[in-house]
Amino acid sequence: MNTIATATLRERAQSGDTRALTTLGRRLLLGQGTAAAPQEGYECLATAAARGDGEATAQLALLAGWGVLRPHSWPDALDQLQRAAELGWLPAQRELQFLARQSGTDWPALRRQVDIAAWTTPPAARVLAQSPQIRAIEGFATAGECAWLIQLARNSLRRARIYRKDAEGYAEAGTRTNSEADYTFGNADLVLRLVIERIARAVGVSTQLFEVAKLLHYEPGQQFAPHCDFQEPNTPALAREVERRGQRVATVLVYLNDDYDGGETEFPRVGLRHRAATGDALLFANVRPSGDLDYDSLHAGLPPTRGVKWVLSQWIRNRPVNGSA
Repeated sequence: MNTIATATLRERAQSGDTRALTTLGRRLLLGQGTAAAPQEGYECLATAAARGDGEATAQLALLAGWGVLRPHSWPDALDQLQRAAELGWLPAQRELQFLARQSGTDWPALRRQVDIAAWTTPPAARVLAQSPQIRAIEGFATAGECAWLIQLARNSLRRARIYRKDAEGYAEAGTRTNSEADYTFGNADLVLRLVIERIARAVGVSTQLFEVAKLLHYEPGQQFAPHCDFQEPNTPALAREVERRGQRVATVLVYLNDDYDGGETEFPRVGLRHRAATGDALLFANVRPSGDLDYDSLHAGLPPTRGVKWVLSQWIRNRPVNGSA
């Protein structure tokens, strides 16, 4: 179905093909192979869900969980996920079991077992440095959650890029050789949404300030050389981005595995080299309490010497960001 032309999908959907209607809805929602038309995509998915399509129903759960094109509502999201599971949509069944932290096929019972408060409450943080502000949270995510988050986006990896003045845009560079993938609506789910909410509560801000989360991947020898995550206002293109979207004021890293050597996160100006266990998180400010840029937040992703490293990276702005999922 994914290889069928959009015009053909429209014809099939108009003739009553519910599966074609679901695929068309996803394409319009995501802008895949056609111009994005989110509202029309949502209407297609809602119609397909009303006809009993499990995939479309799961998409409505996702939209309710993220608060996109419909009000954010955990009860609504979980109700839709339960219905998708009951309709036989296997990804929804697996997701509901994972959220409930139980197996079985009693979908209403599993839905009742999902504890949103437990999912979104972070452990306490400990201070590693005061200037810049750096905090660590041990056991922020479970090993199962980490494995789940890797699986969501690993098939979308590409060479990571940075802003280069010589290229007048984002491009590959020798100072950053790792890979990355965006967590988008094409691969997101409610598990990711709950982890993102947990990050927001750990930092004490709204998820509306979040950029699209990224999955970072480092093979042996790959690195991200010393850099700051704030956007330098002396660079005109970045200054325009700051004016439009706000400054990157904080960064959160969630370490998704630890079966590698090397690969520490280093803050050379404060003499800190951090090695995390699976599921630990690192939170650090990119600006000072005054709002001034904090050049002491300079940090590097050191290269693993054995094994591969996986990290979820979340940048946080000081103004709401559109399209943060």
